[in-house]
Amino acid sequence: MQAMQGAASAALIAIGLWTAFGVGTPPGAAAETHAGRADTACVPERFKIALDVGHTAENQGATSARGIREYVFNLRLAKEMEKALTDAGFKETHLFVTPGATKAQLFKRVARANALGADLFLSVHHNDVQERYKEKWEYEGASRPYSDRFAGHSLFVSRKNPRLAESLAFGHLLGVELKERGLVYTRHHLENVPGERRELLDPEGGVYRYDNLVVLMYTSVPALLMEAGIIINRAEELLLETPEHRDRIVQATLAAVERFCAIRQAKPIARRATRKAI
Repeated sequence: MQAMQGAASAALIAIGLWTAFGVGTPPGAAAETHAGRADTACVPERFKIALDVGHTAENQGATSARGIREYVFNLRLAKEMEKALTDAGFKETHLFVTPGATKAQLFKRVARANALGADLFLSVHHNDVQERYKEKWEYEGASRPYSDRFAGHSLFVSRKNPRLAESLAFGHLLGVELKERGLVYTRHHLENVPGERRELLDPEGGVYRYDNLVVLMYTSVPALLMEAGIIINRAEELLLETPEHRDRIVQATLAAVERFCAIRQAKPIARRATRKAI
């Protein structure tokens, strides 16, 4: 019964998204994924982006198969995203580099994004796996954990975010852009093990539901958390070290932001036109 209710809620979210926000095609549909591209061009200088570097210098998150901390990956990729966005005219891109070792730093991010009035909050992370999947290998004279079982990116939204439909819309756009560049999302969050069992809201875009992430549930703006890859996977760690692979992620993000910006900016124009017609 619980599984049926979860599937029904995901379907309702998806139907509401595609009909109310007009993005793409319903998950699993055979229709062309670009059917929802907005006709109106984005005005990038009027679009505010909160680009959040996951974790902090004091609390650096997961550790890669070769002993590099997640924060290093997050900061590098977020800076590359920031440059691409600002070069494309998104001058209101705000890079959040937040200090602190306690949970309080998470609420600082939320408060800053809400005060900014961002049109989009994107938190950049890199992924780990559950301990049960890890093995040991020798690297540079040290025994280190690794897991080559899973690979790929993942995207998360919170159903507690008041802008869920738009959060899911951006997640879909980003997931499709990543897919078009040959990237595949990981399905290990569907595993029936503690710490996983995530609901896949958008099978086409690879967008999962993760309700209780502070930076997603308390932001009052469309919010998405991206895990760009699984750094405990030895091959994927090396892939994420290459500028070419990171650029695919960056360009997918830029393309998704441009589409999302155009759609959001078209909505008030459409509302004004409707009022004039009435």
